[in-house]
Amino acid sequence: MNYKIEGSGETLVFIHGLSDNLLYWEILANSLKDDFQILRFDLRGHGDSELGNDDITLDTYVNDLFNLLGELKIDKVNLIAFSLGGAIALDFAIKHPQLVSSLVIMSSFAKTEEYLKNILNDFKIALKNSFEEFYDLILPKVLCPQVIEENISELELIKEVSAQNANVEGIIKAVDVCMNIDIEDNLYEIDVPTLILAGKYDEMSLLSFQESMHDKIKNSQMVVFDNVKHNLLVGKNNIEILKILKNFLKK
Repeated sequence: MNYKIEGSGETLVFIHGLSDNLLYWEILANSLKDDFQILRFDLRGHGDSELGNDDITLDTYVNDLFNLLGELKIDKVNLIAFSLGGAIALDFAIKHPQLVSSLVIMSSFAKTEEYLKNILNDFKIALKNSFEEFYDLILPKVLCPQVIEENISELELIKEVSAQNANVEGIIKAVDVCMNIDIEDNLYEIDVPTLILAGKYDEMSLLSFQESMHDKIKNSQMVVFDNVKHNLLVGKNNIEILKILKNFLKK
């Protein structure tokens, strides 16, 4: 597993989403490493982490994190996670409650409804054709049109670089994991402070799904951003989310 650890103090573990890598958290990590120990890692089959030969399930990702924390001798963490990473964090908190101090769940889901399964199936078909086709399909689902229009050159460059480095097989296996997530009935077991951050116009993790998750986690609070879709870390939102995180973690 590829990981990066920096800073000192209470440990924050960042878990990225489908097709991303630990660089997704660069802005937040750089802003928080003076006050916390920051652990970022690539999910298996993503970034520079090997895919391996195991069957990949949600349990696999949870066990990878558990083993990494054991290797690093870290016995208490705050989990900050996005999309697929959020589902991993929720399941980790259910299975290993003694290791978790708090949760920050961004644009995530605890059960894959038919609506999301259809989207994921389209992703899988696109990935089997090319990473570029997948990228073009997912982009308008995670970013608002104005953001895409204002950053089109940068986004095209990201697509080009990502296509050269992406482990398409690893992403397809992650899509399969997403298709079968169903931990909704276990959310009541989570008993640590939980912050849910959601985009009002999220086309993947619908706001109603995230509100339902909020209702089921007894010690949770929710913040909705009214100017974004699935990807919350856009523009000035980084500053706002950083403030929210610092206030939440202080409590």
